Amino acid sequence: MSSFEAPLSFNGVNGSTGRYAIDPMPLEQFRDIAVGPLIHREDTPAEKEHKGELKRRRARDKQTNYAPKAGVDLKNLKQTGWGVIFANNPDKASTQAIYEALSPLLKLREEQAGGNHKAGGRYCEYLGPDAYRQGETKQDFLMRHKVGPGPVDTDVIPYYLLIVGDPETIPFRFQYQLDVQFAVGRIYLDTLAEYAAYAQSVVASESGTLALPRRAAIFATANDGDAATKMSLEQLARPLAEWAEKPATTKQPWVVQKYLGNEATKARLTRLLGDEAPAFLFTASHGMMYDSGDPRQFAQQGALLCQDWPGPEFEGPTPNSFFFGGDDVAADAKIFGTIAMHFACFGAGTPHYSDFSPPGQPPAMAPKSFLGRLPQKLIGHPRGGALAVIGHVERAWGCSFSWDDAGSQTEVFKSTIKYLMEGYPVGSALEFFNGRYAELSSDLSSQIEEVNNGRDVDPYLLSSLWTANNDARSYSVIGDPAVRLWLVEERKPESRPVLETITMPDIQVQAAAPEKPAPAAQPVAQSTDFAEPQQPASGQPGSARFNAAMVDYAWGDSAKAAASSLKDAAQTIGAWLAESFQTVTSVQVSTYVSDNIDDVTYDGGKFTGAKLRAMTIASLDGNTKVCVPEQQGTVDDALWKIHSDTFDKALANRVEMLKTAAAAIASLVPGGKLL
Repeated sequence: MSSFEAPLSFNGVNGSTGRYAIDPMPLEQFRDIAVGPLIHREDTPAEKEHKGELKRRRARDKQTNYAPKAGVDLKNLKQTGWGVIFANNPDKASTQAIYEALSPLLKLREEQAGGNHKAGGRYCEYLGPDAYRQGETKQDFLMRHKVGPGPVDTDVIPYYLLIVGDPETIPFRFQYQLDVQFAVGRIYLDTLAEYAAYAQSVVASESGTLALPRRAAIFATANDGDAATKMSLEQLARPLAEWAEKPATTKQPWVVQKYLGNEATKARLTRLLGDEAPAFLFTASHGMMYDSGDPRQFAQQGALLCQDWPGPEFEGPTPNSFFFGGDDVAADAKIFGTIAMHFACFGAGTPHYSDFSPPGQPPAMAPKSFLGRLPQKLIGHPRGGALAVIGHVERAWGCSFSWDDAGSQTEVFKSTIKYLMEGYPVGSALEFFNGRYAELSSDLSSQIEEVNNGRDVDPYLLSSLWTANNDARSYSVIGDPAVRLWLVEERKPESRPVLETITMPDIQVQAAAPEKPAPAAQPVAQSTDFAEPQQPASGQPGSARFNAAMVDYAWGDSAKAAASSLKDAAQTIGAWLAESFQTVTSVQVSTYVSDNIDDVTYDGGKFTGAKLRAMTIASLDGNTKVCVPEQQGTVDDALWKIHSDTFDKALANRVEMLKTAAAAIASLVPGGKLL
């Protein structure tokens, strides 16, 4: 039995309350939460197959490397292959636009992999009928492509696979499962310009443009009175820094800069992700989280809480000055070529439902699954972005690096970082975490079988295995899994290049987030008149740039023979669509506040019991009128962000309504298609 007696502390701080996302709890309470759901539970067929795959990987890991079949050079794409997976998305125009934005990267990978798979090379595109289909498991996808379990046969399917799509369309779970057998990364960005910028960064890094000094930075907080960050500093970050400094750690020595405890401030991290970016950055801290529906969740979840946070004694909404998030990445940041690794809750993304909840219908963690804003902004930077970010989907747990009485256990981290420092692609470096996932899953399954067979098992060991299993699975690559650090041969000063900004239509490709209520700390009522989306004047506060692609329809002769009911439906929708374009003149969003939401009423298009604090109006001629909220002579940033986000969503929602109507016409009339 375990001798662990202290209350368990968990990572993650709620930005709305300033308190822990999960309060410290006694061992017995956590054991009951974790162990109960595991006993006498029947796995689904997909779960059984996945567990079988993990057991097969564990057995092979004991004998040899599980990655590609024997003899494959992980740095040579002509041997490993490279593939890109899109979703079989009905919005073909959006998919095509993203494909074209990424085309420089795709062309480079095709050349490096020796040409297209159909022509004898090892480059594959999973598009159209070959793409990921909604609801597929990893086994379903591979079976369609004639692939079974075991080491990757790169003659059939590539080892490096890049998923292009949001985690609602291509779920995180599919990525987890695929990553057991392959080296997998994912990108999903807000605009076509960001996709094009990322493609440019990768291509430029591999064409001789980039040669970074061998400099790494280890950044770790230890906030006052906080057991979780104290443990991650002493048992993870400090041992990693001491190990990385040793000359024998890598084939060529590195300069390792340490920013630990009181030095791990937001100002320091701003420089490390600004004009002092190292080739490799490792951070350990709390990750910010927000309740589902909080208007700040999509922008700030997974942001890195710095030493500026006073600790658990602090209560109330967490100010931006305490954490570093995507909105803090400067427009002139020099991060081209960096690879970052963050140990923090939600550092890579957030699932719709928690992976650490009992069976049944767990409460929603967010309105939908989404990637973290920070890694998105780092890899999509217009002046040359980070090549990849390794982070955690869901919560991060101390069992990543500390195991009961055994103390610090950092070998998986060390092995991954050593591979990165020696120039291995990031996807192959993460194989050590996938191997740990397979090992823990196999051990967990064995323990559950023991319990179900009536044998005594240490309940703390079982709960630890369950938590560590889910934790190891959730480390993910945001970016192309085949990218690597490009370094100078000797340690000498090098000027980090800045890439030319790519100019593209600023089309939003990310689906609009669902409407969310205002935080309880400041009741806010919103009044929105939905109208034709326009392009407000550039640079105006609260404006949302919008470029609408013209939609054309090609009608075949078969349309003439369509059933009259379908024609009538199409005509009805078409008439509504035309009227929407002709009659709407503006978009208006007004934001009200009230000290007591119970006193607020809405009648006849007006609020009573609330005070108007901000207004934005965008008219057909492109003019934008803005009323900015002030408080004691300065702009009220919190209220302005809520107002601006709501205005952007009003535009996006109108666009989605028009697109839906257009798609309905195309689907109702035989022969109609979107060009």
